Amino acid sequence: MKQLLLFFGIMFFASASVFSQSVISGIITTATKKEPIIGATVVVKGTSTGTITDFEGKYSLKIPAGTTKLVVSYIGFSSKEIEVGSGSSYNAELSEGLELENIVVIGSRNSTRTKLESAVPVDVIPVSQVINEVGQVDINQILTYIAPSFQSSRQTISDGTDHVDPAQLRGLGPDQVLVLVNGKRRHQSALVNVNGTVNRGTVGTDMNAIPATAVERIEILRDGAAAQYGSDAIAGVINIVLKQKTGVLTGNVSYGQHQTSYDKNYAWNILNPSKQLPTSVSASDGRTIQAGLNYGFKLGSKGFLNLTGEYVQRGATNRTGLYTGQVYPNVNGADRSDSIIAAKGQTRDLFDMRIGNSEVKGGGIVFNGNYALDGGWELYAFGGYNNKKGNAAGFYRYPNGVPAAARANVFTKYANGFLPNINSNVTDISAAVGVRGKLQDWNVELSNIFGQNNFDFSVTNSVNYTQALSNANFQQDFNCGGLKFSQNTTNLDISRKFDVLNGLNVAFGAESRFDNFGITAGEESSYKNYDVPSGAAAGAQVFAGFDPKYAGNHDRYVLAGYADLEQDITKDLMLGAAVRFENYSDFGAAFGYKAVGRYKIADMFSLRGSVGTGFRAPSMQQQFYAKTSTKFITVGTELQPIESGTLPNPSAAATLLGIPALRAEKSQNIGLGITARPLEGLEVTLDVYQININDRIVLTNEFPKDKLTDATLKAELEKINANSVNFFTNAIDTRARGLEAVIAYGKTFGDHDVKLILAGTFIKNEVIKGADGKTPDIKASQILINNGQLGNYFNREDQSRIEVAAPTNKLSATLNYKYKKLGVMVRAVNFGQVAYLDPTINPDSTAKFPINTFLTPSGTRATLDQTFSAKTVFDATISYQVTKGITIAVGGNNIFDIYQDKHLHSTNAGSGRFVYSRRVQQFGFNGAYYFARLNFNLK
Repeated sequence: MKQLLLFFGIMFFASASVFSQSVISGIITTATKKEPIIGATVVVKGTSTGTITDFEGKYSLKIPAGTTKLVVSYIGFSSKEIEVGSGSSYNAELSEGLELENIVVIGSRNSTRTKLESAVPVDVIPVSQVINEVGQVDINQILTYIAPSFQSSRQTISDGTDHVDPAQLRGLGPDQVLVLVNGKRRHQSALVNVNGTVNRGTVGTDMNAIPATAVERIEILRDGAAAQYGSDAIAGVINIVLKQKTGVLTGNVSYGQHQTSYDKNYAWNILNPSKQLPTSVSASDGRTIQAGLNYGFKLGSKGFLNLTGEYVQRGATNRTGLYTGQVYPNVNGADRSDSIIAAKGQTRDLFDMRIGNSEVKGGGIVFNGNYALDGGWELYAFGGYNNKKGNAAGFYRYPNGVPAAARANVFTKYANGFLPNINSNVTDISAAVGVRGKLQDWNVELSNIFGQNNFDFSVTNSVNYTQALSNANFQQDFNCGGLKFSQNTTNLDISRKFDVLNGLNVAFGAESRFDNFGITAGEESSYKNYDVPSGAAAGAQVFAGFDPKYAGNHDRYVLAGYADLEQDITKDLMLGAAVRFENYSDFGAAFGYKAVGRYKIADMFSLRGSVGTGFRAPSMQQQFYAKTSTKFITVGTELQPIESGTLPNPSAAATLLGIPALRAEKSQNIGLGITARPLEGLEVTLDVYQININDRIVLTNEFPKDKLTDATLKAELEKINANSVNFFTNAIDTRARGLEAVIAYGKTFGDHDVKLILAGTFIKNEVIKGADGKTPDIKASQILINNGQLGNYFNREDQSRIEVAAPTNKLSATLNYKYKKLGVMVRAVNFGQVAYLDPTINPDSTAKFPINTFLTPSGTRATLDQTFSAKTVFDATISYQVTKGITIAVGGNNIFDIYQDKHLHSTNAGSGRFVYSRRVQQFGFNGAYYFARLNFNLK
């Protein structure tokens, strides 16, 4: 700490020569219509001295003596250099085109730092351009196919997670990346992922609630940044920059759907060699309609208001396998399902599940505005509203699985069983307002941001078995309650540049934050047990409602302060440091620091690096989420339902099991990289990193009631009608290592424009092992160990979610070619191998990539471990400019209809239903998707 304070002191008080200066000014406009460009960056070449243009495209800048060139840049336009002579006025016109070296908002509080000058890796994704060339319509899917370090796969049969796509950066959790909008903290989703997905136990930010049509660009900071931005920024930061253009009406309309074939009946054919069915089945589904409109208004000569509206309707997809198990109750002690099905004139297709994308309908509006005030100050505001309604299905309830005592009544409405549906109603609102300007020579900004996410559930085509025991007119549709998370953040940020050496940027500030998490109870029939002695599962089948005893609201207050310094020692050497302190009302304080450096070896080559610490506060959702639900677990060779209760960490049951209160995750990170521009238009970056995370929070597995010895604990489970219970807890330490590389090239040859981007990431994430070097070092209480529950606390499947359930590497190549009015985009993305580890086997890291085995027709059971091989997916789009400002495009995603490897043990635990794994996914399993898009840009 003393060394860090000394470093700050040196940077603050280092003696230096103060250069003589002169003032120049000018106006920056577009080359075509001569319109002023708001927010263009003007920088003295080779330094960090610069400014941005105002609402009239004007700038004014103090430049050091000896300055010869200025560099002018703006996203979506080619940069331009201006020769500086003896005059005081210099104008520039920018042409639209590729620009690789963009000014970035994140990674540095120096407002003139470009992504190649940053000491940490930053990707800049020009979404406003990309969206016109791809079939993906939401931010998560766009980034998955463009940014190798970003990964998001849609989930299925996972309750609420079917409706919100969890996203990862560097293979870490969704809650270990901080999301910003226009540089301000974005609130998280109310949903916590409690089902068996790759991101189980985490809470993410729903970036898909922001219409892609409203986004100008997305900046991805691939480096730990909690010392700069606060909690959650362990893996990095994603900053979504909204559009601010005026006088241009832009929009797009697209339509597409999946056209594919898959091996639906493969498990049936393995188990029934004498009753073969066609293996390949065609599917045409997932119809998607998207429409977006954006327009910016000038507010006199002092401001602008940019508005966006978007609507998306996505149809469900289904890649279910044919069910091979028992359908109807035994007749005379034997399974006669096939005979009954034949007698009824049915086929087993009648009992299909829905395994694939959920159905989603929704839309939103976004605003982004700015207005100049007197005295050089400006007022800004942005925000939006989004609502989406989703529909997904759970496990099919076959007649054989209906409790015997309830069958007579249930079969009056569901003679062939039923497929219950989970419906979501997700509403997201946000609003930010702030002022910024100068007090003396200091830049001052005061802002307030409010955001809220409501996630409400309902269930249709279902039943509460305990209600149906004595009531033939039982309820079929249920209001199950919901979750709510809101956050209000107030920031004061102050910064200034000093003429110390080649420039010293000083920034400091304070933040106060208020978090609120709430649970709304469902209607009585959605959760109540109407007949306790029956032993039947209570509540609505597929998703029991939230119980009133856990309903209510929980608050947290956070106060924080930070300091951030960047010193350009010379024009080639930059050093920086940051510290941040946060104090939480519920668990105490957290502190982080970061030091960075960049050295320019030559005009075309630089070294960069960072070292620091970070933290992630346990989310309110992880602390206070509570619910009882029906879960399916593997027992022997079958999937069996159990009633499981997730209880808050601060609860009597947690105390009885010796589970301590949640505390913050702590991280240490180090990164080293190189950047190069060996040729004009060619940009190369290569970065390596290591992130150690201590006290990582996980959601435990179920502790079964009949295996626990404490009578008081058993009584706690009786109160919530649960056969088992689980909790959130700080259970493990992890280490993430990786290598990331990006090569980008852009060149114009007359009427030919070529852009090529090659990118790759190689990830090795692991759970820290104990003394034997194989078994994870699990932080469990002695009470759990004495009760033989260590394997339920953290098992091999939990280990695999961190180490191998997400792609361990991803490679991509994208080629964009334009000739006059014709455009072509071709992209290939290779998703690395993933693996599933059988939780019933003792943890052993040497089994990371095991031999694939599965249930044979004779019934021999082997390990359920499976490695899924790497796959390459190809996308292609052809576009044509019909007339000025109007372009049509047609194309396809996954044009060769590639699927990940089949789930080999589906013949066993899945009874044929899961052709593809729902636990581990590389890019989903929907097959080829074809689309047509109309884009317009009218001035």
